[in-house]
Amino acid sequence: MNARSIFWGLLAAFALWAFVYGAFHPPKPAPAPKPTALPRLAPAGPARRDLFSRDPVIAGRSPRHGFIPGPARLVAMVGLFGSSLRAERAMLAAPFPIGVILDPSARDARSVAKIAHERGDELFVQADRAPSATDLKNWQNAFGGLLGIATRHPNRMIATLAGSTLVLFDERGASNPMEFTRSEIRLIRRDVRIDDRDSVPYITYMLEQATALARRRGIVVLLMRPRPNDVSAIEGLLQRRHDVQIVQPATAERV
Repeated sequence: MNARSIFWGLLAAFALWAFVYGAFHPPKPAPAPKPTALPRLAPAGPARRDLFSRDPVIAGRSPRHGFIPGPARLVAMVGLFGSSLRAERAMLAAPFPIGVILDPSARDARSVAKIAHERGDELFVQADRAPSATDLKNWQNAFGGLLGIATRHPNRMIATLAGSTLVLFDERGASNPMEFTRSEIRLIRRDVRIDDRDSVPYITYMLEQATALARRRGIVVLLMRPRPNDVSAIEGLLQRRHDVQIVQPATAERV
């Protein structure tokens, strides 16, 4: 057997071995990209105790009929404003639109309303009882144009706001929208409260949960306090998630 025959015989044997080896040892698929890790929650900071902390963190609600999942849109409803303009200034300078919930009796309420109007943010006045016509007129005179009323007791407002152009923001998120539709009341309902603990990791975690929910619902209404950590967490979310948008509150009517 000459050298050429030996060469071709070895080449054929190697090809056969490679074929057999490949049949029994297929290449491993490329590893799937790792999902973005959620932040650790410890230390999460002390739990808040205020007007909003009495309600469930996430309001249970089914997706709208016929909704097609897509990009996440979030509405940032922020309150209560007015007790300290100095402490609230970071939120009033946030690089995204917010719904400003104003305590009408607070010391700095007028100053907050002025800044909100200059920024183009939508203004709501906090109310625990149905406002009278005089109340509404006084608020309009004191704070300028209002988009609506924010409350934990929306059913108390039906008689007063029926047929009005004002929007009602349900801070608990538990109201039945059909009752307000029959009375021709524009309604926004809260979905997720994100800052029951005042730490960026906790708020970031809740924002990620709200974003996942918004991809299934189309839009999610957030409720938060006017604190710097909330601004930092939302800015971080927008830097990481380029398909997330913060939109004006009026976008969420009857969602």
